Amino acid sequence: MRAEAQAHIDRINAATALLRRFLDWDRALRRLDELNAQVEDSALWNDPKAAQEVMRERRRLEEAIGATQTIERELADTAELIEMAESEGDAALVDDGVRSSSSTQWRPSRWFM
Repeated sequence: MRAEAQAHIDRINAATALLRRFLDWDRALRRLDELNAQVEDSALWNDPKAAQEVMRERRRLEEAIGATQTIERELADTAELIEMAESEGDAALVDDGVRSSSSTQWRPSRWFM
């Protein structure tokens, strides 16, 4: 893989690893499951303030987890595209993949600012 593309991919991998640590990934997934269970409990809705807090936390976790998973999925797809394009000698497609990886690298910071 081109050095430029690999450098972008490495930076994005490092950023998503930081996001996972920041979120305490396993804990965040468990917490989201807990919040989803709370939302399904009709008793939650008897206290509008508590319901609002649960929904706020749930939305924040869903967005952060979803964004991280989207970045990782797009990165894997882009890396695969670049590798296929290189194996077929398609320089234009390789360039497209490099541009795509370059634009992806700036996303993680946008969600946590």
